[in-house]
Amino acid sequence: MMSDQPLVDQVADLDALADSLTSELMEQPGLLRLEPTVKSMIRKFKVSLVASTQPGSRAAASAPSTVTRDGLVLTVADDRVHVSADIATDVEHRALGLAEQLQALIARRIQDSGLAPGEIDITILAIEGQ
Repeated sequence: MMSDQPLVDQVADLDALADSLTSELMEQPGLLRLEPTVKSMIRKFKVSLVASTQPGSRAAASAPSTVTRDGLVLTVADDRVHVSADIATDVEHRALGLAEQLQALIARRIQDSGLAPGEIDITILAIEGQ
């Protein structure tokens, strides 16, 4: 069920959604960790830099809203929440099956929060034994 609340007003919920997703993803059997990458760290730095140097600017207002956690990036664009997750999986679990489960879980949680899911990209960076 979609919320009648404008998406702009719901963007503040991205932090809570990111925290919730991180916790719930880490509870999934076969997921060892969300992998922080150089790309996600640069994105996190860029987002915080724009927000701190240009608060209220036209560029900051028109830029997509982005929230990052280690290995997880949520972006609101085109009235949808797009998610990118970088993961390490356990060799005892089928990595592709786990990635598909994580995509479905993320989509459900976004919908449960009253937002519309967009692209959900899961990148398997490592398959390791425990």
